[in-house]
Amino acid sequence: MKVQQHDGSIIEMEKTSKEALEVLNHSTSHLLAQAITELYPKALFGFGPAIENGFYYDIDFGDVVITENDLPVIEKKMKELAGKDLRIVREELTKEQALELFKNNPYKVELIKEINESITTFKQGEFTDLCRGPHIMSTGLIKHFNLLSLAGAYWRGNSKNKQLTRIYGTSWYTAEDLNKWLEVLEERKRRDHRILGKQLGIFMYDDLVGKGLPMWLPNGFIVRRLLSDYIMDKEIALGYKHVLTPCLGNVELYKTSGHWAHYQKDMFPKMDVDNESYVLRPMNCPHHMVMYRSALHSYRELPLKIAEIAADFRFEASGALTGIERTRAFYQNDSHIFCMPSQIGDVFKEVTKLILDVYNDFGFKNYAFRLSLRDPNDTEKYFGNDELWEKSENQLREVLKELGVEYYEAIGEAAFYGPNSTFKLRVRLAMMSPYPLFN
Repeated sequence: MKVQQHDGSIIEMEKTSKEALEVLNHSTSHLLAQAITELYPKALFGFGPAIENGFYYDIDFGDVVITENDLPVIEKKMKELAGKDLRIVREELTKEQALELFKNNPYKVELIKEINESITTFKQGEFTDLCRGPHIMSTGLIKHFNLLSLAGAYWRGNSKNKQLTRIYGTSWYTAEDLNKWLEVLEERKRRDHRILGKQLGIFMYDDLVGKGLPMWLPNGFIVRRLLSDYIMDKEIALGYKHVLTPCLGNVELYKTSGHWAHYQKDMFPKMDVDNESYVLRPMNCPHHMVMYRSALHSYRELPLKIAEIAADFRFEASGALTGIERTRAFYQNDSHIFCMPSQIGDVFKEVTKLILDVYNDFGFKNYAFRLSLRDPNDTEKYFGNDELWEKSENQLREVLKELGVEYYEAIGEAAFYGPNSTFKLRVRLAMMSPYPLFN
């Protein structure tokens, strides 16, 4: 399959590749926008990217209210435009030309003003969109797609901006692949943990208690206790010492740790009591650090491992709350290991092997490692010690290589106090994507 690149070159891609599916879905998002333009001429467009196994477009419909009942009409228009087999043509513009072309769309104008490289558009029929590409060669190649759902989305993810309508869809190269994926989505609906949680008596919510504050029912508490015992036993076997610390903390604690400056927007508002200010803790690090510094320690004690099954609280946006996946109150098994710089590699290896051991016990095989590193060109927001940063990052990198696990590096994603490795896990369903790379 031929694909148009941002630089104007045309390359060949295998249709079964992840990249080819992304190109098809991105091109289908443009087809969606073209259909919207014909049906709702006053609509304005924000972002329209490909996402895993699909695409979306954020659209400002003005005073028009769009519901899921409108999706079949939009989809019909998309099929009509696809049937015309319109060529998708790349064009390169100056910033001035782009600003003139999109002068009536404040969202595109905002994006254009931020672009400091060549500006490209892709045109199909009478519709032109600001885009880097890549794209397929014509709309006639878009044959097997489905619009799935609607959602609200703030422009650029900022709640201070206008909320746009986000339309989700999915596009595939064959009808068989599309049907397989739609079956997967139906299976996911049936296995939605929010539905199962209610059916099995695991957890519940009530607005009288508060949004994002789950309550664990008897069956859920049994599961929670079994999981707590399971992970605590593993930690004890590795020499961890368990503690219990309060769910509140003095604001001065978080100012001292640096979290107040870096994390305040994700914390609940402070409470003023007896001439002091307290907050619900969003993490356990500061408590454990205070506990460690309360006594003198010999290097012979190191590494010293402190662990806790802790209740934490974070002020998640209401639109982000999802069952028990994203909440404002949650429990986590959290640990902090105090060690000498020379022990960082061995400690990280032991923790990584513990996580892999847990994944193996539960049969989790589909996960990825992200090594989050400091941005060397923007060091102001990080704790300052270049030598320690470089040494720590290299030791984490070497451990992942030694364990033979695949990982990717994320520059600029480190915490302000140090590099870290994030484990991204996906639980497999009985039926997955027909494209192995997406499983």
